[in-house]
Amino acid sequence: MATSDKHATADAVSQGSSLRGHVSETGRLSLPAELRRAVGLERGGPVRIEVVDGAIRIRTMKEVRERIRALARESGLADKASVADFVDWRAGERAHEAEKAGKR
Repeated sequence: MATSDKHATADAVSQGSSLRGHVSETGRLSLPAELRRAVGLERGGPVRIEVVDGAIRIRTMKEVRERIRALARESGLADKASVADFVDWRAGERAHEAEKAGKR
């Protein structure tokens, strides 16, 4: 698909148009091809599924990662935090929780 066609499809889908899908008895969801193309899932891929205000929200993992990175940048933590920092913080939290539980 040409780039301009892809953008046109993404624009049409993102402008609140309604597309029909189908959920089978086993819970499989069929997403229309134009919707998959609009979000970069032409060949499938991992997604994050949430219930938000009673509606099912499906986001690509790419979109989830981009949102997390944006939040880190906005918070000023992007240059300060690392996975190792998080693991160390959680270990400290677990130790604190265990200590509190032992005092009860």
